[in-house]
Amino acid sequence: MGYMDYFFSFAKEIDRFLNFFLEKKIKESEKINPLASDIWIKIKNFISGGKRIRGGLVKLGYECFRGKKKRAILPIASALEITHGAILIHDDIIDRSDFRHHQPTVHRNYESYHKKNYQKGDPSHYGEGMALIVGDAGFYEGISLIEKSSFPPDLKLKCLGFLAKLMIHTCYGEILDVDLSFRSKVSEEEIMLVNRLKTAEYTIVGPLKIGGILAGADPKKLKKFEDYGFAVGIAFQIQDDILGMFGSFEKLGKPVDSDIKEGKNTLLYTQALKRGNKKQRERLKSLWGKEDITQEEVEEAREIIRKTGSLSYSQNLARKLVNEAKTVVPNITQDENLKNVFLSLADFVIERGR
Repeated sequence: MGYMDYFFSFAKEIDRFLNFFLEKKIKESEKINPLASDIWIKIKNFISGGKRIRGGLVKLGYECFRGKKKRAILPIASALEITHGAILIHDDIIDRSDFRHHQPTVHRNYESYHKKNYQKGDPSHYGEGMALIVGDAGFYEGISLIEKSSFPPDLKLKCLGFLAKLMIHTCYGEILDVDLSFRSKVSEEEIMLVNRLKTAEYTIVGPLKIGGILAGADPKKLKKFEDYGFAVGIAFQIQDDILGMFGSFEKLGKPVDSDIKEGKNTLLYTQALKRGNKKQRERLKSLWGKEDITQEEVEEAREIIRKTGSLSYSQNLARKLVNEAKTVVPNITQDENLKNVFLSLADFVIERGR
């Protein structure tokens, strides 16, 4: 069994669960106020159609330790998908993003609503404030879903404690990421720390460990997910940054110039500065963070990244990390089906978008 079969079949189960659950939340909150129900409408629309990687990894971690309550893991996996949606809603505000999944972001959606219906106040402030509240509701509903699950109370408590620690580490990564975008000098080590905290631990290692915790695994045994998860997670972020620079709106669902406009300090950017000549460095610095950048200038930045060898360096590093991760898979599980899932997932990470 490969990644596609394992994750996509479970993604359908998560989708069915979330659709039923969020429709119920919408109907319940309608009795309070239309704005209350709109929270769940926004979340339902925002998280629809995702790949459910994190939810699938919860199940994978659970099955690695022979968890027996297969149906009980579904609400936990769904809780992580709601939590992930909440994080992205907040992330879009921080990044000033206009689109996500080919649709206006939640804060831009509320901003448009204000412009159509109100004369009083600042539409941007209204949009961001409303979206922050939607994200907050998503965070707490994720916690509530875990608390209401059918697992023993001691395992649920361990799970919630670990999730809290995971989210705090994600915040460490996020605050460093925001700070780096305002600095003129950034080291590769700092970027890798952001990738480790904000992507690898949050996206890969954390969900696997949550599944293992609910299967009753010993904390020491959960560490075997780290060698695989940190390598694959960092490779995932490197590839994400490559797609963000060289992809298309059709594939990404958001503008491909957003990383440049934001002045995001990616490995692509720092390596280009390190490898480029004086002229290339100065030109790339003048383009990075330019909010009114033209398409021609985007192409110019891409060409500098290619010519300096930064793109090749990043691609090779991502491949190296994935190959390293694949060598530790036999240490994680002896189940051949699950081994194939881990191996094919690692390949997917750097092949997606091609």
